[in-house]
Amino acid sequence: MKREVLRMERVTCIKNGREVLNNFNFQMFEGEVMGLVPLDSYGLNEFVDCVQNNRQLFYGRVYICEKLVNTYAVCPRAKNNVYSIFKDENLVNNLSAADNIFIIREGFKGHLINERILNKQLEHLFEEIGIEINTRKKVVELTVLEKYIVEIVKAIVAKTDIIIVRDLASSLHSEDLEKLKKVIRYYAEHGMSFIYISARMEALSQMCDRVSLMSHGRIIKVLEHEKIAENLEKHYFFPYQLLENNISSAKEEGQKVFICEDVCYNSIQHVSFDVEKGECLLVHNYNNFEWEDFIAVLLGAKVNKGRIWWEHKGERNSEREVALILENPTETMLFPEMSYEDNLCLNLDHRIHYLWGKRSKRKSIAKEIAGEDVACKVKDLSLREKYELVYHKIMLRKPEIIFCFFPYRNVDVKTRQYTNTFLKKYLSKGIAVVIITLDMMDSIALADRILLFGKDKGRMIFDREEFEKIAVRNRESDSAESIKKEEDTTE
Repeated sequence: MKREVLRMERVTCIKNGREVLNNFNFQMFEGEVMGLVPLDSYGLNEFVDCVQNNRQLFYGRVYICEKLVNTYAVCPRAKNNVYSIFKDENLVNNLSAADNIFIIREGFKGHLINERILNKQLEHLFEEIGIEINTRKKVVELTVLEKYIVEIVKAIVAKTDIIIVRDLASSLHSEDLEKLKKVIRYYAEHGMSFIYISARMEALSQMCDRVSLMSHGRIIKVLEHEKIAENLEKHYFFPYQLLENNISSAKEEGQKVFICEDVCYNSIQHVSFDVEKGECLLVHNYNNFEWEDFIAVLLGAKVNKGRIWWEHKGERNSEREVALILENPTETMLFPEMSYEDNLCLNLDHRIHYLWGKRSKRKSIAKEIAGEDVACKVKDLSLREKYELVYHKIMLRKPEIIFCFFPYRNVDVKTRQYTNTFLKKYLSKGIAVVIITLDMMDSIALADRILLFGKDKGRMIFDREEFEKIAVRNRESDSAESIKKEEDTTE
């Protein structure tokens, strides 16, 4: 029987007088990749804090490697031998990959450093997992995938008991996700234990041995490997996603609101596409294409060749025709210390020409949308209320087109639901929506067309029906190939 590396018994945590973890039970073993699906945001950060830093408990016990490390009676606030990977926040950008892995590790003696030996050791480590990384490069020069792998290797070298991985799939395209999966599975097979936190069904089903479903601060169900995909799709992801056959497109054929015509800008070469009124265009990175130049073009950068324009208005001349929804909009597009009214009406002052009526007009607009409580601070709102505020704020600008940047990155299942609900509302009102994403599965139901970007294969545009046929053929091909491999192995 495998050794138990983590057990949480009836853990209850209080935050601001409210239970964020409620009778929370969790168990995992050595060499296991345990998935954790946050169906909502309740208690997720507190769970990580309990495991990693011995957060104060109201009740319950936490065992790591069969040792009691935290209890409601005695709480030694100390860092456990647990490593958490979330984006690349544990790395020092100006140091090399080798330095990040070895030198900043606690107890490492700087005066004994031999760079040649270090890099030789790292070459061996990366050869084991089949990944080539120039360890002499500074972290800032590495790709997203390379940074994540450096973090994992850093945790392995430090002999960590548990590695917590938080939704790295949302920052990776499919090819890199497959490489990350192989790295995690390799170390799991060699005894390392992982907690993989994600709301992405495809990543969970491919990577995890078991999956725990978390809702309102407690574990509601644990799924065994063979039941992961079936149960997630049927019982848990289904209520939070839009059904394709329930989506009626408001696309108006021939009425273009945005045209990109033979545009060249740095790495962007001869790009042409258009967006029609009420259309949802999904822009997907499938081959490690760098987004910076493409996003700069959308935001109005002066191009080297070609033009961006509206068919009915000529060259772009007004920022008010375009709205942006940034990544994590409740954090990046709202001011938490300001009131609901002030956040909602922040960009509307240019439309109210008479000064004496400005305040009453703002209040009237806010009350019409939010009711009476327009003076409350944004920080006191629920997550759904914050999302509603963001999207109402954009709607008041009456844009013709909305650019939505990575809306599903690092979010739980319910937040994805909120996002899709409001995007659908925009589309129903004839507003064009362009979704920039690394993972098309979240928004494929909304898309009228898909624009694929890649370094090697260029740019291709598909209607949704055409793309779905290709996807089905690819899945059938992958399935047939998988069956053949199994048969060959058996023989």
